[in-house]
Amino acid sequence: MSHECPRCGGDLSELSLGGATAVACDDCGYADVEADHSGEPEFAESWADALARFQEDR
Repeated sequence: MSHECPRCGGDLSELSLGGATAVACDDCGYADVEADHSGEPEFAESWADALARFQEDR
């Protein structure tokens, strides 16, 4: 594995916890950590709708 950040070209630091290992760049904040976003809701309530719902519940 290359020890050069793919985003900015800076040096990568290797981080380990338990059996998992990841790399991170101190210069730009890049982190080579997989994230699963499949659990995010498809519908996001607007602030206006949330406030209207709050007023109705009072």
